[in-house]
Amino acid sequence: MNMETRKRKTNVTIWSLIVILLISVYLILSDTPVAAETMKYRVSAYLTDIGFIPVGDAEGHIVGHYTRRGLAFFENGEVATYTHWGTFDFTKGIGPYMGYSIFAYEDGSTIVQKIQGPFEWAPGRKMRVFTGMGEFIKGTGRFEGIKGTVSFSGKEVTPSSKETKSDIYFDNTATYTLPPK
Repeated sequence: MNMETRKRKTNVTIWSLIVILLISVYLILSDTPVAAETMKYRVSAYLTDIGFIPVGDAEGHIVGHYTRRGLAFFENGEVATYTHWGTFDFTKGIGPYMGYSIFAYEDGSTIVQKIQGPFEWAPGRKMRVFTGMGEFIKGTGRFEGIKGTVSFSGKEVTPSSKETKSDIYFDNTATYTLPPK
């Protein structure tokens, strides 16, 4: 083998090693899993608006929309305002709901969730209970790029009326990730 051929083989080997090293570094950095975090909090809220129309196919069947406002109390001591807009399809006060919730923090950061679930009558109670699940669909500020899911359950404390506005509370457990900074 002459000197020129050896030099070419050495250059090809060096460049091959550099390319393999760069690809390896890229794969390691891009596949590094981001550790999921857990967020626990309680929301206390009441109705600020509700509207509905009878469907007419069965007694007590209505569809409608509602807005709730309140506060979210987080396990880490933070408090955020809570606003929720939703729709429902109830027959005699029970049925599915879905909507969007926005949590606004003191530092200006926000989280938006899409949720859904059923309202039901609690056994032996005059007020409804509910469960649900959802997902994070947007975050701003320190929550920019948030992804994850939430599950929750709660109950009415007072029924829906002109005086009480259907006070509710519910406990949430969310699992989420944020992109690396």
